[in-house]
Amino acid sequence: MSSKSLRRFVLPGLFLACLAGCGTTQSCFEGAEYQKAQDRARLQLPPEAPGSERMAPLAIPPAAPDATKLDPAPRCIDEPPSFFGRKGAVADSAEEAVNAWAVAWADRKTDAVAQMYSPAFQAPGEGGSAAFLEQRRQQVQTGRSPAARLEDVTVSTVGADRRVVTFVQRFGEDRIRKELSLVREQQGWRIVAERTLEVL
Repeated sequence: MSSKSLRRFVLPGLFLACLAGCGTTQSCFEGAEYQKAQDRARLQLPPEAPGSERMAPLAIPPAAPDATKLDPAPRCIDEPPSFFGRKGAVADSAEEAVNAWAVAWADRKTDAVAQMYSPAFQAPGEGGSAAFLEQRRQQVQTGRSPAARLEDVTVSTVGADRRVVTFVQRFGEDRIRKELSLVREQQGWRIVAERTLEVL
């Protein structure tokens, strides 16, 4: 028998004998570290630990006799938090009012647009406030509808209850830069003056 044939039969036989020997003797993994691990007692807090560190059962307080009243009573904030910003400026509820005015106009909601103007509104030009507001009503009902979204909105604080908001209002391809002055009244922010600054 050639040496090539011997290698073909003898080497696999030796390999199988080694494997069989491992199975017949003691465990190959005897003495491994994981086999020496011991169960530990459950962690217990000392009796003097403060109550805040102990998990007490959740106690649900009984319902108040008059459940319609909240104590303390919830309060609304006058100004939104400073992290609501636009282009580095603090967002203002006056800006929200102007955006609502623009959306109402785009949706042709005549009454909603008219209600955004204060009784103290000062109309530009001749004719007075009543004539201006009537013309605005006609504009909302039958005129060109503007885009609901205003562009380049900036808010300037003039006083605690007064803001000046400038923006670009788009009517199709036409763009008009406007300025609205608003005061905070009991009903919220309302327009007291309106100016067209530029036709772009």
